Amino acid sequence: MLRRLTTVVVEAYVLVRVALDRRTPNRVAALVALAAAYLVVPVDLLPDAIPLLGWGDDLLFGVLVQRGVGHVVPDAVVEEHREAARDRVWLAAGLVASALALSLVGAVLVVRWLGWL
Repeated sequence: MLRRLTTVVVEAYVLVRVALDRRTPNRVAALVALAAAYLVVPVDLLPDAIPLLGWGDDLLFGVLVQRGVGHVVPDAVVEEHREAARDRVWLAAGLVASALALSLVGAVLVVRWLGWL
């Protein structure tokens, strides 16, 4: 399980690195930015407050974005960033944990605002 989680964290960090690379087309960078916003904002198709399902749609969306990026950005660029991300897996874990924490806090605030908590 830890290995899969590490892979998810590394791949998320790879997407960020690829989006910031000058060789990446602007539309791909914009797609990654929109995906990051979708993942952080607690209001989405399935609210993050719903256990498992709430993060399931986020995971699916992330996988779809990753596949889309893989079709547009050259493999050499993606692999370069994947190797760098593996070397910095703890930095990547911190970034992903921060995003999840923000998402969770946002979900709690929305639930409280709606009066459900």
